Order: sequence, then C-alpha cells, then structure tokens
Amino acid sequence: MSDAPSDAAAPPPPPSAAGSSASAMSTSTLGSAPQRKRHRDDHVQYAYTIQREAGLRGMLIWTIAGASTVFMAHHLFPLVRRQTLAGKAFLTSGFTIFGLCTGAESVLQHHETQQRSEENLIRDRARAELGRRGVVASEAEIERWRTSERDKLIERLRREREEQRRLRDVGKVQQEREQQEAVKAVGQVETEG
Repeated sequence: MSDAPSDAAAPPPPPSAAGSSASAMSTSTLGSAPQRKRHRDDHVQYAYTIQREAGLRGMLIWTIAGASTVFMAHHLFPLVRRQTLAGKAFLTSGFTIFGLCTGAESVLQHHETQQRSEENLIRDRARAELGRRGVVASEAEIERWRTSERDKLIERLRREREEQRRLRDVGKVQQEREQQEAVKAVGQVETEG
C-alpha cells in the first residue's frame, strides 16, 4: 500500500472555493440571475422561518400529548408503571420528535404548494399575454414581462399615493379657508355688535 492520499478520500472543496461546482443560478452573469438569487434567498429564509415556527408548535403540542399519555398510562396500566423513568422519557421524546417533524413538514409542503400555484398562475398569464402579442414565451421574455408588470404596478401605486396626498393637501387648504372665513365672520359680528 502506498502512503499517498487517494483522490476518492479527499473531501470536496467548500462552495466558496474557486472552481467549485456552484449552481448556474448563483454564478450566472446573464440576465437577472443575481436578482432571482436574492429573491430566492428571501423565499428560502421565509420558508425556514415558517418551518421552524410550525416545528416548534408541533413539538410543543405533541410533547404535551405524549407526556399526558404516559402520565395516564402510568396510572392506568401496571406494565407502564414498572417502566423506568428513562423508558417513559423515551416514549415522550418519541411524541416530541413526531410533532416536530410532522409540524414542520406539513407547513413546508403547504408553503411549497402555494408557491408553485402562484408561480404557475403568473407564468400562465405571462404566456397568454405574450402569445397575444405574438412573442414566444421564453424564460427571458417571461422575466421581462414580469419586470414590466411590476414596474406598471409600482407606477400605479405611486400615482395613487400622490393623488391621495394631493387630495389631502386640497382638503387642508379648504379647511384653512373655512377657518379664515369663520374668523372673518366672527370679526364682522364683533364689529357690528
């Protein structure tokens, strides 16, 4: 046997190392890949947060259920009463782990299904509108359509906000005029009296 290290035993390089096999989405310089990556990172963080909260909630509920079951079984069944505290703790921890896993997984599955359906709705709408214009709905075209729709929405919201401010300012000016007229009317009443 040789003392030289084999290539098969060498650990893979860390993802940040040069020449690593990172995904195309994280290294692409084409299009809006960095924007998609940031958007994806936000979704991953949100999914992690809701999964963690649901896991903790499920863990708490199932721990209480498991501890209650073991407590009742201790008082009802002599076989359970003879078990050691470690055995009863093992049963309770089984309930805890079950609650943690099922709570987190069910919420994550629901979230992924919702994300998929929203994405499919957006893609279907983009394909339909691009098809009406006679444009082939490629990934780049769908991304451009999505960006233009987002810009239109932002512009519409900005105009609505400006209109609300303008109406509020007009209301303030009108209120000031009414106050000035009321002061004049009071002044005229005092001078007449």
